[in-house]
Amino acid sequence: MSEVLENGFCMKTLFGGIVKVEKFLAEGGQGGVYIADYNGQKKALKWYKKCSLGANPAAFYENIKQNVMRGTPSPEFLWPLDITEWVDGTFGYIMELRPEGYYEVTEYMLCHVRFSSYRVIIDAALKIVSAFRILHNAGYSYQDLNDGNFFIHPQNGRVLICDNDNVAPDGTETGIIGKPRYRAPEVVLHKNKPNSLSDRFSMSLILYILFCLNHPLEGRRYLVPGLTPALQEKLYGSEPLFIMDPDDKSNGPHPVVHKNSIIVWPCLPDYMQKIFLAAFSRKAFQKPTARPREIDWLNALTRFRSEIVACPCGNEIFTQQGEPCQCEKCGRRADIPFRLELGGYCIPAIRDSRIYRCQLGVCDEKDALSPVAQVVEKKETGALGIRNKSEKRWNAITTKGEVRKVAPDEVIPLKDGICFQVGEESVTIKAN
Repeated sequence: MSEVLENGFCMKTLFGGIVKVEKFLAEGGQGGVYIADYNGQKKALKWYKKCSLGANPAAFYENIKQNVMRGTPSPEFLWPLDITEWVDGTFGYIMELRPEGYYEVTEYMLCHVRFSSYRVIIDAALKIVSAFRILHNAGYSYQDLNDGNFFIHPQNGRVLICDNDNVAPDGTETGIIGKPRYRAPEVVLHKNKPNSLSDRFSMSLILYILFCLNHPLEGRRYLVPGLTPALQEKLYGSEPLFIMDPDDKSNGPHPVVHKNSIIVWPCLPDYMQKIFLAAFSRKAFQKPTARPREIDWLNALTRFRSEIVACPCGNEIFTQQGEPCQCEKCGRRADIPFRLELGGYCIPAIRDSRIYRCQLGVCDEKDALSPVAQVVEKKETGALGIRNKSEKRWNAITTKGEVRKVAPDEVIPLKDGICFQVGEESVTIKAN
């Protein structure tokens, strides 16, 4: 049997389905992807080349089978839905087709596609981090995280994560070590096998690419006539150096090749710079447990999203501590009458501002991005209030010191000094 499937070829699946190949879509290193009819529905079929199944094809098959049985940890994953029976020494698995309008990270790096706004970039980053937090907390690691795994919609930031056939219980050796430019240093140097901590490193690489459109380790040192294996091991393994390292400029950005990093980096808030510096510090290179956790990223990213205000001219204004500031494009001053004090920082209280569960102390991974409060506007008067988006009552203290209960979906006015408690954390409304 040819390893390229012909249209009309049928096979059975392990869980009682019938797959009929309809159209070839794409070729990859492990095999081909096809549009297929699966029990009367259009799905994608990934079919493996025999040579791509590794040293233990039976174990590889069993791992995918177990993933099918467990089900997807998060909607962002294009998870295996079923697996075919063995056919002439190989097999395939069924997954959802990727909808139209999604593009690989590489397309954004090359500026073939652009995000509609900076908030959309943050939304995409939040979805990626949240999906991997759920995956890791369930006891799994991805093991092959790279730029080809993500399809992102430029208008809404929705994310689809593909190639989930390598996902396995954390600590399990699958024989996969990842794409060279995206491996953690300890994997490059063969000190450790891929795991959830190396996933964190690779995820940080993807996040930097989304924001700055450059690889964070490929600065001036990367710009050589030929990247030999020895030089690649140095760049990514034995002597990695962040392109924006404040103390060592030897791998700094080239003014033309890395123009995006030069423009974007100074505009990032200090806490975003700080978390990237922590992710690509010498300590994080050498000690995987020192890398920022997913919850650290969620806290930074939700704060960043909350601090962006839209100017009437269409520009996005990066505010600080929720205070009014001037638009760099048109010179107007952003109208921010109130801010919300969350404890360690403040965010603007403007229409549609949200407070997410992860911004208010320890939370369950599936609740991290659930909005617990949202600023709303009364249509008749334009007055702003804050709606209880949680499922629990708040304890609020009025400006007169009176205590009142705020039921789910109830709105309280934005007034200076009002304080309300969400769980164990307090939020105070402050006038600007």
